[in-house]
Amino acid sequence: MDTQTPPTAGLRLPELFHIGWVVRDCAAAQQELSARLGAGPFVSPGEEARFENTLVHGKPVPFSLRVAFGPLGGVLLELLEPLDDRSPHAEFLAAHGEGPHHMAFLLDDFDRQLAAASRLERLVDGTGPGNPIRWVYLDAGGLRGMVIELLERTPVAEAVFGPALALLTSSGG
Repeated sequence: MDTQTPPTAGLRLPELFHIGWVVRDCAAAQQELSARLGAGPFVSPGEEARFENTLVHGKPVPFSLRVAFGPLGGVLLELLEPLDDRSPHAEFLAAHGEGPHHMAFLLDDFDRQLAAASRLERLVDGTGPGNPIRWVYLDAGGLRGMVIELLERTPVAEAVFGPALALLTSSGG
């Protein structure tokens, strides 16, 4: 293995899509962020987001989250409340408490960027069959413990994330 080349060499990320923030209670976090920092409004894809076709640390692990998106100071936040103990978000919450978990990027060139990041460990892999949007969480270990999320930009992704993106545009971000 080439120890001189960083594992992120060749990875060229576009503008930040969102910052994922793990919380214990999604509704309470929305209220607090709105009251204290003027965040929001928030939109949610529903009461429960189920991830049935993902690999967590290389093994099939279904998990559920409550998710909400909202703007804060020109940046889109994704609030993630674990609804079970199987998700990497639940692991993070148990180990670190609430806080920033990942930086996400919506990519037109998903396959090329994923290949460029091949030396990074896939913490969660949502690229297999049955996933309407291909996505991965990558361990960017050398970047102070931050996780990078890559999402494929497709018409389906645009439809799913459209309301969240519109919030950012309407808030002046």
